[in-house]
Amino acid sequence: MGNKTVAAEDENLYGILKEPNIGKVQLGLEKMFPTRYGNAAYFAAGTQSLGIRDSVDTPRRTTTSGVGATDFWLDTLYVCEFCFKYTDEEVALRRHVSCCRYRTKPPGRIQYMSPEYTIRKVRGSKHPLFCQCLCLFTKLFLDNKSMYFKTDHYDFFIIYQSSTKEPMGFFSKDLISYQKNNLACVLTLPPYQRKGIGSLLVDFSYKLSIRDGLISGPERPLSPFGLVSYLKYWSSQICWQLLEGDLSGSGRTSLDAISRATGIRIGDILLTLRSLNCLTKDYDVSLSVLRAWAKDNYSYRNSLVRDEYLVLDN
Repeated sequence: MGNKTVAAEDENLYGILKEPNIGKVQLGLEKMFPTRYGNAAYFAAGTQSLGIRDSVDTPRRTTTSGVGATDFWLDTLYVCEFCFKYTDEEVALRRHVSCCRYRTKPPGRIQYMSPEYTIRKVRGSKHPLFCQCLCLFTKLFLDNKSMYFKTDHYDFFIIYQSSTKEPMGFFSKDLISYQKNNLACVLTLPPYQRKGIGSLLVDFSYKLSIRDGLISGPERPLSPFGLVSYLKYWSSQICWQLLEGDLSGSGRTSLDAISRATGIRIGDILLTLRSLNCLTKDYDVSLSVLRAWAKDNYSYRNSLVRDEYLVLDN
């Protein structure tokens, strides 16, 4: 009984809902897409409202009824694509976007700058409002992440189009991680999915942990989709090292050597090798199986992040 009470309190605290309660999101002035999961926190901010308007108003619950009715509390949520503040009025969004402070100068410090992408580190303790609004938005598209107001102990790495300064995705990193995780949550914004943004962010998270001398990985549990994405990334890194990288031609290689070369935890390496079905009866790695995987995944490579564009700080 006590556990059920705690679970119910957590759902109320974090706004967890089993079904979507917002029909669609308009991100900026042009991008519109449906939500995937429910988020009651938008409607319960009260005097702590993070919305676009200066008053304490929050989006109004406007469930429809009658012919063609839905169970949505709100048909459309309008979100600024530069600061992730929100409103239930399109005119308010348009008024805000024209003067949003982050439209021309995004928050945080540049960590990576290529002709295509820029990654900026935003400290949750320094930019709490931006990070809280980002986390609220994320809850509409990820079902296994509930934090949105305790951002002080997180860094957020936002990837932007270098030419337009439009955010395309992000990952967060817990600064107080006893497991030394290099990633807590990752999201590619719906308009930019299937463009390799998520894999690039994951690769960047490993660049950070390798710079710090850590063998690391993502926070558990992984969602089913997250596990599939990571297995593809881990497979590419392991295949590269064994077929073309520092470990190629070295004969029998230990899990520890693969871990040191890739920065991937041994448990994740073993999981990946089993998923590739490349372990022999003697627990050797079948290079012929890896070559076949590499041929089928011809776009794999050692790193998506190019070292010459890194501008890392501490």
